[in-house]
Amino acid sequence: MTPPQWQYGPGPNGPHPEFVASGNSTVGQQIGVNYGSTTFHRHENTYHVTPEDPPERKLKVAKNHLEGGNARMAQEIFRDVMKQGQITSAEFAYYYALAVFSGRSLGEMNDEVHDAFLDAIALAAGFGSGEWRSALDVVSDLVTCVWGQQIGSTFDPQAMKVALKNFGDLPPQRQREITRHLNMILSGAVQDSLDVVYAKTVAEDRLAQNRAGRAWKFFEPDPAPPRIRKIVPTPAGAGAWVKLVSGVFALLLGLFSAVGGFVDGSVTLGLLGLLSVGTGGFGAFRWGLELEVAKRRLASKNREYGIPPQIVQPISPGHWVSTRFVERIHQLVDLSFAEARPHIRGNWDTETFGIRQYLKTRFVALYGNAQVEPDSVLWLMRWHVRQVADQWRAGTLFAYRDSMRPTGSVPTLFKASVGGCVAGSLFLLFAGGGFVAVAFFFAIGGFLAVKGAVHVLATQKDEILERAAAQATYDAEQRAYSEWRQFLADRPSDAEMARWLDLDKNHLKTEALRRASLVNRDLVAHVVLTEGTPDAQRARVPRGPLRYSKYAVLVFMLTKSGVREIEVQLNFLTGDVHNEQRKSFRYDALASAHVVEVGIRFADNRRYVVRGDDPAHLGAVSVRSREFRLSLLSSEDITVLVEGAGGLTDVTMEDESVVLQTSLMASGIAGALHVLEAVAAEGRDWIVREQERRRRRSQDWRTGSRQIGFLEKGDISFLGHEPESHPEGEES
Repeated sequence: MTPPQWQYGPGPNGPHPEFVASGNSTVGQQIGVNYGSTTFHRHENTYHVTPEDPPERKLKVAKNHLEGGNARMAQEIFRDVMKQGQITSAEFAYYYALAVFSGRSLGEMNDEVHDAFLDAIALAAGFGSGEWRSALDVVSDLVTCVWGQQIGSTFDPQAMKVALKNFGDLPPQRQREITRHLNMILSGAVQDSLDVVYAKTVAEDRLAQNRAGRAWKFFEPDPAPPRIRKIVPTPAGAGAWVKLVSGVFALLLGLFSAVGGFVDGSVTLGLLGLLSVGTGGFGAFRWGLELEVAKRRLASKNREYGIPPQIVQPISPGHWVSTRFVERIHQLVDLSFAEARPHIRGNWDTETFGIRQYLKTRFVALYGNAQVEPDSVLWLMRWHVRQVADQWRAGTLFAYRDSMRPTGSVPTLFKASVGGCVAGSLFLLFAGGGFVAVAFFFAIGGFLAVKGAVHVLATQKDEILERAAAQATYDAEQRAYSEWRQFLADRPSDAEMARWLDLDKNHLKTEALRRASLVNRDLVAHVVLTEGTPDAQRARVPRGPLRYSKYAVLVFMLTKSGVREIEVQLNFLTGDVHNEQRKSFRYDALASAHVVEVGIRFADNRRYVVRGDDPAHLGAVSVRSREFRLSLLSSEDITVLVEGAGGLTDVTMEDESVVLQTSLMASGIAGALHVLEAVAAEGRDWIVREQERRRRRSQDWRTGSRQIGFLEKGDISFLGHEPESHPEGEES
């Protein structure tokens, strides 16, 4: 779908100046300034489930969690469904198995994981054969092959060939799910065999579904609907009514005096004077009213265009409007004007300064008490700024000054009418007699009556026109609102964002292997970590992790000789990768691997990471975050920051600490910490000890495989523990 003509960019990305910390605090990764877009899709219920929901809803939410990269939460929901006896199909068992394995490495395949997988097999056994059971069997066969190759002596190439054939017979969707969620487990020859066929598919899938045209929409706030500008009636005032009433009274006295004038004065001059005064008075009222209305309309338009310009301070106007809200509105208006600047010669900033100030006041007044986030009004700011930019480009920004002025004949007619009144008054004076009093009363009364009537009627007409203008603007905004919502209708889901990121990580790992002239069989383990870059936009849905428009991706490849690390910058919106950096080190060069709490401080409209234990510094931190730190003996640190939600939470549905744990898992840190902590603790001995641990776990898995054989025959009496007896001929 083509974007609306007034839409000119995929979200705000403001400037990010450098800065330093003062005192004893240290500045780590720079996070950017507050201009960076931060979006919370508050009304998204992708991950919301209640105990009263039916099994189908719980399955859907658990699958959403799994697709969104939060496998532990998915596993928890599946476990609750199992405890309540609500399993209705083998589909539950299949996705439960994926949730058990997703995000876990071979080093994390402990008894709990082993028993949970047996639970999945037991569940599937009760539903017979079918697509879901076949997919689960493939998962079991692939994992069994992986464990077999860990020992070597038990590896069966023929079994792997059969497993890969069965994998290829599955629907493409099941194949994608299995390769994605077993990515940390599949290794060696199994992974190499899969990569031969699916490496190209992964490279294509990561850009599929119009990613470049849709991914940026995830970072667009849910638009707040337009609000009509309230017109506060301005009364004409007592003075105008006094003038009008006094003038009418004086005119009546003049008419009464005219009776005497026809007795003792010149009738001809009197009639000529009365006709001139009456005609001129009506014309003065008619054209004077038009001039006054035009004057008021021009003054109103000048206020909208900031004439004269007035600097609006970003402080709360009261009425329960927070200063934070006002400051953000001001920032977004300034940013919208910066983004929309036409690339032609001219002083855009100076000529639009007044309009910027007016729009700041307008949006604060309209939305200050509307219970919406400032960013949700960004679309409307862009729309208004685009109108300004189009007019500025065409050189018609202030053309209204000419178009709103009355035509040249109106002032002339008004002056002629006033002249007629003056001439008529002179005729009455020359008529003599009672017409002299008529001239006096008509001159005073006519002036007061016309002046008062023009003021009263101009006030009423100006209010009518102001309301009509506000309604016309509101109607145009409503059309733009509908157009914008329609354009955002295909905004990717959180699960799509997670899937694209996982495909990116898979692709980058494959590329890292290729660049290092390695294959999966050369790896003992691998770890992929992600971190949002300082200039990235951020967005999340309730109970989901923060998503970023740009990532720093770190790929750790652990081989028998040491660690190779490749870091790249990923533009998530397009999938483009750049700025590759490589590093290699031995296992005994690792000093430690751990996760520490850090904070993000806000100062001078900027935010930065604060490290250290000084209460004076941490006490001022407003957002708690976690930092993964891999320290080398060379005093060099490799760090990955996971930001806290920073208030982007729905307190009725989620806890910020849970959100942080979800983000840790999405970043890859939750799975990487287990591997890298062991490497740092054991040094060069890690390879030997890890291989020994895997041999022991492989033996457990072989025992589990025999249990699976019993489960397929319906015998689940020993589920979760070793059987007390074995069939004849079966090795104990």
